[in-house]
Amino acid sequence: MNPNKSQKVNPVFDDALYSPEGSMDLDKNYEMTVAELALQQSKRDQIIAFYLTILGFVIPNVIKLEIGEIPKAVAFLAMYSIGLIFCHVIIRYRIYKEVYWIACRVLIQLNNIRPEGRTKDTIHTLYYNALVKNRDTIVAKNRKGIRNSKWRSFRRQLNSAETLMFETLAIFTSFVGCIGAWYVYMSCPILGGALFVVLVLMILVVNYKYCTRLMNLYTVVDTRDVKDLNIAFSKAWMLHCYVDDIRVQNRAEASAEVAES
Repeated sequence: MNPNKSQKVNPVFDDALYSPEGSMDLDKNYEMTVAELALQQSKRDQIIAFYLTILGFVIPNVIKLEIGEIPKAVAFLAMYSIGLIFCHVIIRYRIYKEVYWIACRVLIQLNNIRPEGRTKDTIHTLYYNALVKNRDTIVAKNRKGIRNSKWRSFRRQLNSAETLMFETLAIFTSFVGCIGAWYVYMSCPILGGALFVVLVLMILVVNYKYCTRLMNLYTVVDTRDVKDLNIAFSKAWMLHCYVDDIRVQNRAEASAEVAES
């Protein structure tokens, strides 16, 4: 064998290596999923506490500094940028928490299904049904009941503690940004006013992203399209240990290699 010749990884395994009885350890997967749920919430709380602690230190000290308005504005706008980044991180945690919560419900239901029945289609069905049951807590229709309403959905999401925690971070981030915009306004009213408008728009965009990302997880309830189901299901790694999918993928990859050769 030529040592300089590049080698490719073989992605195909023998089907005989897979055991249907051991394809899914429900108890272990459930414990890991619950642990991930707690981890997402813990990280969210730590980020918010960390940011508020920094603000409590930075705001009074920067205001006391005997420097010009522009340097103070830069300091506050830097803190605003950090808060905006944290808002995006919290959105990611919120999405995964929703996915893991649905996955927990599916894992519980899988206990009532025989091992040979735990196939890709079965798990997709259970996941879809769990989304249907939980949809009304996230998504609301318009007054005519025809289309999904982002505004009404956002108001409904405000009933959850997760959304209120996110809004707490967004409000403090906006507050810091407005202080920075005020210092800019003191030096240049036109620039300060324009900056204030931009800051408000950015917070609205973040809230819009928060609402729509959650709503997108439930798109499949209306369309019943597998492609839409995978928006949420692709993140539920604890449910991806079904044998049929592995075997189908192996056969497809083996067929492709044979065709190429």
